[in-house]
Amino acid sequence: MHRPGIPGTILATVVIAVAVPACQTDQVDDAVADTEMDAQHEEDDGDAGHEIHWSYEGDTGSAMWGSLDPSFAACDDGVRQSPVDITGAVAGGESELEIRWQPGDAEVVDNGHTIVVNVAEGSAISLEGREFALLQFHFHHPSEHTVEGSAAPIDIHFVHAAAEGDLAVIGVFLETGEADPTIQSIWEAIPSAGEPPGALAALDPRALLPEGGSHYRYPGSLTTPGCSEIVSWVVMTESVAVSQDQIDAFAALYPMNARPVQPLNGRTIERKD
Repeated sequence: MHRPGIPGTILATVVIAVAVPACQTDQVDDAVADTEMDAQHEEDDGDAGHEIHWSYEGDTGSAMWGSLDPSFAACDDGVRQSPVDITGAVAGGESELEIRWQPGDAEVVDNGHTIVVNVAEGSAISLEGREFALLQFHFHHPSEHTVEGSAAPIDIHFVHAAAEGDLAVIGVFLETGEADPTIQSIWEAIPSAGEPPGALAALDPRALLPEGGSHYRYPGSLTTPGCSEIVSWVVMTESVAVSQDQIDAFAALYPMNARPVQPLNGRTIERKD
């Protein structure tokens, strides 16, 4: 049984869905082998198990994604691509975001593109009156979104899906400061190669939210192949502190796993307070 309304091809290309915790297995399309990311897209050419290899640099890097497979065409041809540089934001009025995350068991996966935390059912957000269920969150180094041209050391993308199949992703910047205990528990649960997913009990995603609810809003895309333009982006204005040692620990695994910023192409970035 899969989560209704969410095409397996979309979830399979969201680097976000590598392994699905047991509590969600009956709700995610069987075609998803990876979660928001195995974020490697399986080519529909009858060759079962054939994967389209992509990366962040070199011959399969972000500049080449659109040429790797027809299903990745939006990476080149899309007009609402993400991430973007957040600049020139306009006042957007009061926030219409309600975050209803709750503690639950989780699994930590290294999918070859990032570290993914697959969460239990029950956490969700309401965005402009629509419901989106939290599926998982993952990390990029450096941050994919920038603010006035400056990147944070790391950012987190919290990936939510609506019943209709589109996504809402909340981005949180991680800046250098004091060590964060929740991040430390995730890092310690990262499995070694060949090991099963790391287990976390009663993980509270809210511990990784900054104080205050102000955020930027804009329409965009997945930041991994196939770059589908189905994402309502919410990027928090405030950051969460982590230690330099915690940043270095992630960087040792992923020295660079961020797509470069993309043109706005006339889109408006709103700031909601």
